Amino acid sequence: MTTALVFTSKFGATRTAAEYIAKALDADLFDLKQGSPSIADHDTVIFGSGIYMGRMPRSMRAFISACTEAIAGKKVAVFVCCTLNGEKAEKQLAAVTESMCNVEASAYLCSKQKRKEGIDMEAADAFIGSVRSIG
Repeated sequence: MTTALVFTSKFGATRTAAEYIAKALDADLFDLKQGSPSIADHDTVIFGSGIYMGRMPRSMRAFISACTEAIAGKKVAVFVCCTLNGEKAEKQLAAVTESMCNVEASAYLCSKQKRKEGIDMEAADAFIGSVRSIG
């Protein structure tokens, strides 16, 4: 199974989470700020970003929209980082995942918990386990 992790990060927490998750899953890591990657040769695609006003950044939404056909038939996972927590955070994650197709694993990694450079390590590890189980 080959995995691509595509992310964008504004303040650094999502980058930290993406690097941690990619290392644990031996995934190819792609920063959208470096350009649009090809995900055609990957079986699983993970999307990660911050969430602002209930939505992923425009660059991530545009990338996902542009590769809708390439995503079809792949295993898809998504994680978001934000300063909210609890019910508000869960609602935002639900809104993001509902707007995407075939999301099989998702996680909210709160950047307020500052356990490792701004990410919730327990949630990140649980997400990694979820991604492994869909593979």
